[in-house]
Amino acid sequence: MSIAREQDIRRRAIDATRDLAAAGGYDSVQMRDVVRLSRLSSATIYRHFSSKDHLLAATHLEWIAALERSGAARPDGSDAAERVCAILHNTCRTMARHPRLTAALIHALGSSDPGVSDCHREINRIMNDMFRTAIADELASADEFVHLLGIAWEGALFSWAFGRMTMDDVEHTVTRSARLLILGAAAEPGSP
Repeated sequence: MSIAREQDIRRRAIDATRDLAAAGGYDSVQMRDVVRLSRLSSATIYRHFSSKDHLLAATHLEWIAALERSGAARPDGSDAAERVCAILHNTCRTMARHPRLTAALIHALGSSDPGVSDCHREINRIMNDMFRTAIADELASADEFVHLLGIAWEGALFSWAFGRMTMDDVEHTVTRSARLLILGAAAEPGSP
């Protein structure tokens, strides 16, 4: 199968998944509806995606990759805290504009499906790269900062997806966490 055909299949399946999730959330993404909207056979879809959760995770990966290509991933700011918090703000605002889609994508990331795990690793890599770029050389422990911030953000997003936090709460939690982690890292001996 040609690369162009592979890309077309992925694009059609992901577009259908995104449209269904945006309209009705996680439960509205049914494979029969993905088949209908994408005009692909279920066998074709299952050759590329192991499950509904894998489709949703791939949709999330595409969304994060688009964010990385946008100006929102490289904000201006006088220091690492401002730049990191701007990325968090931009991402949270985008997610808040699409609550059903966002909740479906976050819900799918909780799956143990190996395809989801692969997408989750790539999502984390992209986000880590964006944060490392925002940090520049201001923190000696950039990898640890990114790891700890990722845990805080993922926890906050799962709390939001299951109705325990608002998106404003998520943004406050992760930006406050980022500032505290940066302050703590800057206070350590040997920091730049």
